[in-house]
Amino acid sequence: MNIAKLIVHGDDATLTSVIEVLPSDPERQWRKGETKEGGRVYLDSGFEVLVAQASQSQVLPSRLRSYLAECASRGVSFDMPRIVAELQLELRADAGQESLDFSLADLLALTEMGISLSILTRPA
Repeated sequence: MNIAKLIVHGDDATLTSVIEVLPSDPERQWRKGETKEGGRVYLDSGFEVLVAQASQSQVLPSRLRSYLAECASRGVSFDMPRIVAELQLELRADAGQESLDFSLADLLALTEMGISLSILTRPA
């Protein structure tokens, strides 16, 4: 399965205000100081939202566009001084799979909303 997740971390008050207007609820949240796997501690609070998942990676950009458009219509922006947002794409490494294409408009939308992009591949 190919997955697009939005991971946001930073200041508690700012995160709370963002979560209140997101189009979907976070699937995972953590607080600064909580212990994570391996015994380490979170340095910031944060949350993770599943934006899209699809067996075909080519479907992800259109679902991402829809999600970001909904965020924009609700006034959501991650371009704030006390938070950091990352769109993480987890792609299944499949020899028969076609490329994943983002337009300049897609990349500009991420930039304008203050979202960085991370792409990971996983074995099929």
